[in-house]
Amino acid sequence: MPPTPPQKRITLKSVVSCRNEQIKLYREARNGKLKIEDASRLVHILMLVAKSFEATDLQERIEALESMTQ
Repeated sequence: MPPTPPQKRITLKSVVSCRNEQIKLYREARNGKLKIEDASRLVHILMLVAKSFEATDLQERIEALESMTQ
């Protein structure tokens, strides 16, 4: 079995970077470079990652507001 080539490292630091990666996957699937089902799975994972960024950001904002009122 041939060795697996190294994977390109993806930096996911925000909801915007997740969205940009989703767009890239959509284009690759649309152009036949990636199977639709693989793109769908990866986009779903990216949606979950983006949701965790949103939840973390919301939690940090609530904590900041609560600390201001104490």
